[in-house]
Amino acid sequence: MRDFFNEQLIKKNYSEADRKKRLRIIAIAIVASVFIWQLCGTAAYRNQELSSSFTLLALILIGIIVIFSYRKFQEVNVEYEYSYTEDTFDVDIIKNRSKRKQIFSINVAEIEIMAHIDDKEHLSMYDKLPTEDFGSGEVLGNTYVFVATYKGKRKRFIIEPNEKMLKAFYADLTPKRMFRK
Repeated sequence: MRDFFNEQLIKKNYSEADRKKRLRIIAIAIVASVFIWQLCGTAAYRNQELSSSFTLLALILIGIIVIFSYRKFQEVNVEYEYSYTEDTFDVDIIKNRSKRKQIFSINVAEIEIMAHIDDKEHLSMYDKLPTEDFGSGEVLGNTYVFVATYKGKRKRFIIEPNEKMLKAFYADLTPKRMFRK
């Protein structure tokens, strides 16, 4: 066993789906705020003695909606951190540069095959498998796909390892399971 450690940070690019998600968050926040303002305004109109209480309640609820929407809005900013330690490959997701959570960990010996994303010769038989994308969202020169069984399901995983990490994968997977570009 060799001592090896490498970390890499990948920033996910905004996709059209991310833009739509942000627009949905804004639209829901606006609709909910207008609905609460109208509801509390109607209640205040019917009961003049409590109108200031209804106005305060509406402002508090709208403030909660704004804070919740802002947090959801910021979660679209995603980065992935890869760490390769000896024979373990881990992926953490970092949302808005503050919330970190490990989302994937695998022993490299469990990887069936790894090849560049454009390598149809070796990856064509795995095209129908579900895919997890831990990359930037673009196909680059270092975009690779590996196939493994994770949590009882066989999947394809898209990653963008740097040269040092690729060399470590190649050393652990051997040329029979790792096809470099």
